[in-house]
Amino acid sequence: MKSFFLLLVIFAAPFAQAGDAGVVSADELKARVAEITDAQNRVMMQGSTVADVDALFALYAHDFVYVHEAYGGTYTRERLYGNTVRLLGRGLYDKVEPRYTIVSMIPGYNAIAVERQESHRGVTSNHLAVFEFRDGKVSRIVEYWK
Repeated sequence: MKSFFLLLVIFAAPFAQAGDAGVVSADELKARVAEITDAQNRVMMQGSTVADVDALFALYAHDFVYVHEAYGGTYTRERLYGNTVRLLGRGLYDKVEPRYTIVSMIPGYNAIAVERQESHRGVTSNHLAVFEFRDGKVSRIVEYWK
């Protein structure tokens, strides 16, 4: 009987793991994008600090990449962090109102398409981005706007 149970466990284990383990629900995806958008907005606000940058980057996976072909291509987590801290140090994050507002979201399988309205230098426009998730953190953001 023991050997039957052991064989059952050995053969059934891969199928049990093949389910939805690691899948982020639609509600979780939406909540994570709202959290990331809030953190991005905080970084760009007047008076933001490196602690705000660190809080944002804590939401990103260790191998996070940001892709925006119209504005330079692909950025690693390290490069994006360095650029963000440098711009902060130069006083270029000086907004008094949030830059991004979420308009709509379409959740998928561990990814979500997001339409956000951007207010920048008196111009308001809507943009498309896709946020991909792995292990509860955003692993990649791809922007599709110019």
